[in-house]
Amino acid sequence: METRIRYADSRHGRVFEGIGGITSNGMSKLLMDYPEAQQQEIMNLLFKPKYGASLQHLKVELGSDVNTSAGTEPSHMRSRDDFDITRGYGLPIAAMAKKINPALMLDALRWGTPLWIQNDEDKLAYYLNFLRGARDTYGLEFDYLGPDINEGAFSRDWTVNTLAPGLKREGFGHIKLVADDSDHGWDIADHAAGDPALFEAVHAYGVHYRQDSTDTAQTSGKPLWLSEDLAPFRHSFSKGALNIAQRIIDMYVVGRMVKYELHPLLEAEYENTPFNYKGILVASWPWSGHYRLDPGLWVIAHFTQFMQPGWVYLDDACGRTESGGYVTLLNPETNDISIVVLNNSSAEQSYVIEGAAELAASHDGRLALWVTTEHAHFRQGDAQLEADGSLHLTAEPYAIYTLTTTSGQRKGDEELRIAASTEFPLPYRDSLTAGRPGGNPAYTSDQGGAFEWGPLPEGGLVLRQQVTEAQIPIDWTYRRTPEPYTLLGSLEWANYRVGVEVQLEASAGYIGLCGRVSYTSKSNEPPEGYWLRMQHTGRWQLMKGKVPLLQGDTEALVPGVWYAAELILEGKTISAAWNGEELFALTDSEIASGQIALLSSYHRHAFRELRIEPLREGAAVDCIRYDDVSAELTYAGGWHRADGDWNVYARTLSASDEAGAELTFRFRGEGAAIIGKKAAGGGMFDIYVGGEYQGTVDTYRPQPVFRKALWSVHGLDPSVETEVRLVVKGIRHPEAAGAFVYIDAVEVVGGVLLE
Repeated sequence: METRIRYADSRHGRVFEGIGGITSNGMSKLLMDYPEAQQQEIMNLLFKPKYGASLQHLKVELGSDVNTSAGTEPSHMRSRDDFDITRGYGLPIAAMAKKINPALMLDALRWGTPLWIQNDEDKLAYYLNFLRGARDTYGLEFDYLGPDINEGAFSRDWTVNTLAPGLKREGFGHIKLVADDSDHGWDIADHAAGDPALFEAVHAYGVHYRQDSTDTAQTSGKPLWLSEDLAPFRHSFSKGALNIAQRIIDMYVVGRMVKYELHPLLEAEYENTPFNYKGILVASWPWSGHYRLDPGLWVIAHFTQFMQPGWVYLDDACGRTESGGYVTLLNPETNDISIVVLNNSSAEQSYVIEGAAELAASHDGRLALWVTTEHAHFRQGDAQLEADGSLHLTAEPYAIYTLTTTSGQRKGDEELRIAASTEFPLPYRDSLTAGRPGGNPAYTSDQGGAFEWGPLPEGGLVLRQQVTEAQIPIDWTYRRTPEPYTLLGSLEWANYRVGVEVQLEASAGYIGLCGRVSYTSKSNEPPEGYWLRMQHTGRWQLMKGKVPLLQGDTEALVPGVWYAAELILEGKTISAAWNGEELFALTDSEIASGQIALLSSYHRHAFRELRIEPLREGAAVDCIRYDDVSAELTYAGGWHRADGDWNVYARTLSASDEAGAELTFRFRGEGAAIIGKKAAGGGMFDIYVGGEYQGTVDTYRPQPVFRKALWSVHGLDPSVETEVRLVVKGIRHPEAAGAFVYIDAVEVVGGVLLE
């Protein structure tokens, strides 16, 4: 079947308002810790016009110390009398982006609510101080503002009676309101249709995660925005990067929406936090300078490098097909045209662009074709004209094309200085005393509370948890904030020791140190790792996530006194010391690897002299993690893919309940672990090493748990090849709902898998 695209004499449609990204939810923090050279490269790739993603819009979260997905965004006001606009990283990122692209449009929206806000006047002060701080400290003027909570309740009276007039009165009347950032439809259009004051107050209607719109919205005369939608899932080109192109096409063809905002802007969070493995650029290794470009970045470039806000859709040259679709946009000032064509199918598709020769002739012969496939990104193709003046395009399977009369586009990746390694070398030490008030130490990612430098009574600074019980903010609609903790380090650390000095501000609460954090849930639960919880009374507990394993007592802690805590993680042995005296040594094998965390109750407890070290000189620290779809893993029998879940590594999972189905791998190393999911439908498997039966493993668990070591072995000679064979039994625990074995990854310590 042939699709014909005719741009000449097409009806002019709506005005394109851009494609942008959202920095929020703790997902940009690690970008701030990158070396300056790589940080600038990343920012250029995101925002530099006609280079990389060329994003045209940036939305910033108004922080409230609430975990709104993958981390907290610090609040600029923790009380009515508190104000520090330099907390956090949204505004510094906005300032860097605006310097790169002065035409960038800026937007702001809040997710959570500081507890001190009790009425609309308090809320107005919170908004105005954010805008004043952005202006005075960072030189930023915002173009747009969301009046209320992201995907939460929307207050008409607050918007109409307080916010809109307050902005005008205080010198921010140029800011346009976008409402209501809803994930349940176009209610705002219905409400405003019968409310002239609300209609007047709101500039644009914005919804999330849908490509359709209602007649009321379309006939309102307001710009319609897809004010939050997916960034590409990185486990699949078709279901990830090309799916985003489909959504951008559909938002206009189906829903007449004219702006698309990617969530998140980039992945600069740790991959053990919620909603990971979704983004156009990954910057999770600041200690190394390594970062990764997803093909989705170049798919976005097929739009943003070829059309700008203010261009006009040509409605008769936009459409949806079974294999994808196409959009055509016109620059009304220069008559330049860009056409984007998507083929997200397994077969070639034929397109005919009518009048292509005439189009080229009217632009000094300029007519360029750009193409991206899974393995070849943003390269120029051959725009061959036919004798009749048309251009015949045979679109490859799973590809996106842009035909344009514009010029100056650049990929620019040959200039990048991306470090090859992601390894976080040990030993690592940080005094946690060198910073600025309100700042965060390198490589930390707060998941609850706020771990910032604050003053000591005797002078100087120290890392301190800053949010008190009297300041605990109101959570976002879809996420509960855990008690304070911050993450740091490599997810590949397996065997190491971690120590830190701790100090209580008062005789209250607890302080904690955690190792092997492999996973954090979308809840108020503590991190999934082994952690020492020391109460102010001297009662200690060894916790595995929320599960207590051991407990005991030592002397009560004295406020203002420094104490030394240490955890040692070696194979299946977990031990801890307090002020140099051993508290316990326990055998547990369920968590094989992960980073560290510092924990605190909602008190201003302090930390200093962090050290993370190998167990012995020359001892292996890191594992290499092989995803379940790695070529080094051999499957036999009835396995199927259960992809897409952010709870598992790389959003991929292999599952089988077929008796006799096998997983086999060979490795050289000091140890290995099979990582997987335990669940109500979990079944049993037998394990063999070197052909010898080692035992049967039951993966049943009433509630699902993720990234667990289903089986592990340690203390091997790394020069000797070891073969491991897992055999699904097809039987289950009496209370289990199924007999599935779920494989997430294989980890090797001090060695590698063999092909």
